[in-house]
Amino acid sequence: MKQPDIFSTQVGRRRFLGVGAGVAAASAVGAVCGAGAGVNSYDQGTREAAGARAAAGAAAPTPAASSDHSMPASTVPGRPKASGKLATVYDAALPALDSSPKKAIVMESKDAVIEVAGGVLFNAWTFEGAVPGKVIHVRQGDSVDFTLKNGSQMGHSIDLHAAQTPWNINYKTILPGEAYSFNWKANFPGVFMYHCGTGPVPQHLLNGMYGAIVVDPAEALSPAREYVLVQSELYLKQAADGTKWDGDLNRMLAVQPDFVVFNGAANQYQQQPLAASVGERIRLHVVNAGPTLFSAFHVIGAIFDRVYPDGNPANVLRGMSTCTIPPGGGATFELVIPDAGQYPFVTHSFAYTGLGAVGLIETT
Repeated sequence: MKQPDIFSTQVGRRRFLGVGAGVAAASAVGAVCGAGAGVNSYDQGTREAAGARAAAGAAAPTPAASSDHSMPASTVPGRPKASGKLATVYDAALPALDSSPKKAIVMESKDAVIEVAGGVLFNAWTFEGAVPGKVIHVRQGDSVDFTLKNGSQMGHSIDLHAAQTPWNINYKTILPGEAYSFNWKANFPGVFMYHCGTGPVPQHLLNGMYGAIVVDPAEALSPAREYVLVQSELYLKQAADGTKWDGDLNRMLAVQPDFVVFNGAANQYQQQPLAASVGERIRLHVVNAGPTLFSAFHVIGAIFDRVYPDGNPANVLRGMSTCTIPPGGGATFELVIPDAGQYPFVTHSFAYTGLGAVGLIETT
């Protein structure tokens, strides 16, 4: 049964954002799952900017979301406005693992038009025509033969956070029409980001060139319903044709996202919740692709009985409610939901939650 959206009233949403004014600033410099970290001048500036943006958001009137959890339309002239439902929803289920200890993975960079919110079309740079790119799923100890093909109009490369390999040799830029192959071994279990490493790297990230790698531990974890969620920010400017949107490096450098999303599109898992059964173990592999904001991952109405920072089972934390994931980082969250209902998952940096970083787990 559908429940009211957490942004379904004017007062409720302003209060939700207002409470987050302080939280967003603190989250911007947190280490993974609350571990301590030093604060340098860059961190301090980021924190102050985040606090100012959150305070501005709390003070300004905000439109109510509709009862079907759709994205509130932007009221800022010239900015993208979400309308209606997405044509397709990104499949968040973790792909099945090939049992072979030798994996051959081929990926191709492609230019593609992606719907990033209802009716908002984005001229994206992608891996395999999707944002995020396809999930790479291997096991610790696997040998991976990786090939990158460049089917786009500019140079691209790959940076695999799960690999130990020389950057200057294997992460080099591949020109259009070319391909490059190399081998790497999955020595560490976890959940990792991959992305294009061609400069300027932020420009390739903001245009959609990222994805997730899940490396299962050599000793398998207990059975669970497993999903992969990649949080990222979208910074947009009107494209030349007037009907689509391009990535905007200037907005990214100013940290002014139009949308903050899970798996490439605003609010898609409100439109189509992630399904689970009451009492079933749920395992969420979460990557924060950034490129700038920290994620404060939280499931409303639930507790994580285990959290693995970086997805490594050796790093287990227990009884957590909210954990911080830095840009470029990841974590695996396990939970069991005892009652039927809907459980929103969000980034608890509330100034950005209302930009699309909210979905639902629905248990029956």
